[in-house]
Amino acid sequence: MSEAQRVEAERRRKVRKGTHSCWECRRRKIRCQYGPASDTICLPCQARGSACRSQEYVDESRPQHAPDRRMAQRLGRLEDLMARLVDRILPEVGTSAKRRPSQTHSPARSDRASPTPSQDTATDGSSAGYNNHALDVLEASVGDETPVGLLLGLRSIGSTSHQSAQAAMLTPESDKTDSTSPPVSNPPRYDKTCRALHALFPSQKDIDIITSSSAGPFFLISLFYAFRDLMEGTAPPASRISVIPPITSHPTVLARHLLQLCICMQQLPPGFETQKLQMKSTTQAYMTNVVTSVTSLVTANDDLIGTAEGLESLVIQGLWHSNAGNLRKAWLSYRRALSLGQLMGIDAGSSRALKHVDPSATPEQRSTPQNLWFRINCFERFSSLLLGLPAGSPDNSFAAEDAMRRTTQMERLERIHTVIAGRIIERNANKTSQAYAITQSIDCDLGDAATKMGSEWWAQEELDPSEGSEQRLGQMLRLMMQVHHFDLLILLHLPYMLRGPPEARYDYSKATCVRSSREVLQRFIPFRMKINSAWSCRHIDYSALVAAMTLLLSYLRQHEAPSEPTPSCAQRAEDRKLVELVRERMQHVALLNQDKLSKESANVLGQMMPILDSIDMSLAGGISEYNGNALKRLHLDIPYLGTINIHPSMTIPTVTPCPSEESTGGPHGDGPSIQAESTAMMLQQLQTPVEAALQMSAGLGGAEAMHMDFGSLDPALLPPDASINGMFMQFEPPSHDGELEFPDLMAEANDWVFQGVDTTYWSLLNGNTMGWGG
Repeated sequence: MSEAQRVEAERRRKVRKGTHSCWECRRRKIRCQYGPASDTICLPCQARGSACRSQEYVDESRPQHAPDRRMAQRLGRLEDLMARLVDRILPEVGTSAKRRPSQTHSPARSDRASPTPSQDTATDGSSAGYNNHALDVLEASVGDETPVGLLLGLRSIGSTSHQSAQAAMLTPESDKTDSTSPPVSNPPRYDKTCRALHALFPSQKDIDIITSSSAGPFFLISLFYAFRDLMEGTAPPASRISVIPPITSHPTVLARHLLQLCICMQQLPPGFETQKLQMKSTTQAYMTNVVTSVTSLVTANDDLIGTAEGLESLVIQGLWHSNAGNLRKAWLSYRRALSLGQLMGIDAGSSRALKHVDPSATPEQRSTPQNLWFRINCFERFSSLLLGLPAGSPDNSFAAEDAMRRTTQMERLERIHTVIAGRIIERNANKTSQAYAITQSIDCDLGDAATKMGSEWWAQEELDPSEGSEQRLGQMLRLMMQVHHFDLLILLHLPYMLRGPPEARYDYSKATCVRSSREVLQRFIPFRMKINSAWSCRHIDYSALVAAMTLLLSYLRQHEAPSEPTPSCAQRAEDRKLVELVRERMQHVALLNQDKLSKESANVLGQMMPILDSIDMSLAGGISEYNGNALKRLHLDIPYLGTINIHPSMTIPTVTPCPSEESTGGPHGDGPSIQAESTAMMLQQLQTPVEAALQMSAGLGGAEAMHMDFGSLDPALLPPDASINGMFMQFEPPSHDGELEFPDLMAEANDWVFQGVDTTYWSLLNGNTMGWGG
């Protein structure tokens, strides 16, 4: 064999059996056919005049085409775009790839050359954070159902982030003690926020002590889940609150967890031994710092709050402010949650826009739009009712029969109470003659709801401190719901309680207010004896103040209507004892917790006790000229509201005096001295106590207030928007030598104790003619 033949044999390629076409026919994808058997060139190549070379040999005749310059430029631009996208979503991947070749291994870093298990865990956690952030960035403009979303694999990212986040479960303690672990990097968009929030968590030991000593975890779980969900295990366990989320979690998850811890701290008893905790500050200072930080970093950030966990954070934040006595800030949190929920469409039961970002919660354990919508309306409407503000939404779909199929009787009553609160708010804004008809209709609905609960449920139950946290929480919720029911009855009938004798049709409203007030006070005393933390269940303190004031004021006209039964001496003595016990409890809670609301409430009741003294002295006939002038006007000083001068009746009723009291007789009059300040009737359009006081000060001009005697006027001759109630009460602005100093509109309880609840109460008692608003 010649040298040429040997080289050619070595260059032969191995081809598949049955391959007979030449290179040119293969390129053109045509059939390669030969004529006579002796032909070495196929027919197509003969026709084209091209070289016919079998595929057994390397194709050397194929020309080398020059690269397409335009295609190369396009590919280069595409690579640049992909690199920039990676730098934006996963910045550390790109930067670390660039820095890795240039890194030098100095002796100081030789111990870090090999990765440790802690480093691997941190790396996994950081990748989980990147994945979570990539999901946030891409989902902002690409839905998971679109072709681009499916192409980018948003679902796979969400599914894998759960496992990665669990692998990156870091605590502040491990972050502080493990010096060998590199810092976990968060996406640039949330990095600083997540680190600032995660640094607020106390140690794991402190969290375990707090959650085990408080009923807060069970209460927090019951907020957004039905009782049946708790029994069936579809709700998250209460123990999850004691687990610190990883630093790579979404900011709303971290914020919600911090606020949950603050609620647990609020539920701690006053005698809790804070020495067990490793905190450097007091629990009060810690809670204030956490709530302030969460508000500025998360709940006030429109770019972060739009998640299901964000909605829950707003509700829990409002609950914390409400327990702290900051009703106005609580109302703002609830109203913000309500508006955000409407944007998400949860009022219509839609869950498409309700994004969950907590990877530790399974789909079955996530809060539903229906439960979220109900809880937001429940808290928002009651706050609006106390502050005299309109409700945020008229929707009552949460109380429909279909929505209450899985609820218990107690949960059903709570939803009916929410509907009733909204109807009372609408009634208060109604200035027509149909207002009392609406009142009667609401009263019937409340009565029907109470009847369905059964008489046993309404029995007063003593709180048992020996019970576990879960059982004690059930007792507390039942008692609070009973108090809430009677509180609604008081606020419903309060505008008609002190109507004059010519309007006897309002006798039922007077009797309902008195009976409901006693029911509230009889439950307040044992409740505050067992649970004496001022930060726990603040709602019951407002209810007790309203009930005690209503019970005392009910004696102003008890003796005027001949058809109305006169309270016996024993009943009056029981009421006095009841109010005194309530006042003592308030003073005890104020002293134990340094609580200004309880202290001011006790002071207000102390100023109103002379109402009963005047009745007792008039029955005994022992009113001297000096005492008569002293009791002619009772002064009630309300911070920032002013002075309310109450003119009790000095009439001696034709009743048999108490056996222990000597009746000496006395003058008979036509009724109470009904006086009103003309300036007070001009305050219908004012919205705050600040504006009211300024307007009254300008109207008085520094001179003595003018009084008008309406005692002899027929109610039919009065203007339709005037009330009989306010005519025996005179409102005076607070006296200041210099400029009036009032708290800010969003002042907290330390600066504005009653937050405007006092204004709402006196406005309702005056027939809702003041219209001062919140």
